[in-house]
Amino acid sequence: MLERHDSPVWDSEDTASLRTFLEETRAGTRLLPALAFSIPGLLGAGDTNSILIRNGEVRGAQSMVEALLTLASQPASTPKADPNPYPSLTDDEAWADGQKIETTKP
Repeated sequence: MLERHDSPVWDSEDTASLRTFLEETRAGTRLLPALAFSIPGLLGAGDTNSILIRNGEVRGAQSMVEALLTLASQPASTPKADPNPYPSLTDDEAWADGQKIETTKP
C-alpha cells in the first residue's frame, strides 16, 4: 500500500486528462453516478456500533468521490510573488501596521 508521502506528483496534464475522461468518454460520464449509487445508505436504526461503522463507510465513499472531483478540477492559481518579500525594516509604507519608525524632521 502506498503511503501518502509516496504518492506520485499530480500535475495540470493529469488534471486535464482526468477531466477529459470524466466529461467526454462513455465510461467517464458513468463513473461518478455509478460510484454514488454504490454508496451504502445510512442506517435509521440499530445498535450503536453498526450505525457508526455504516457512517464511516458512507463518509469514506463520499471522500473518494470528492477526491476524484478535486483531482479533475483546475488547480488553484499560485499567487504572484511579491517583488520584494523583505522590505526595509525602516520603511513605514511597506509595513502597514499603524506604527511609525521614521519621523519627519522639521
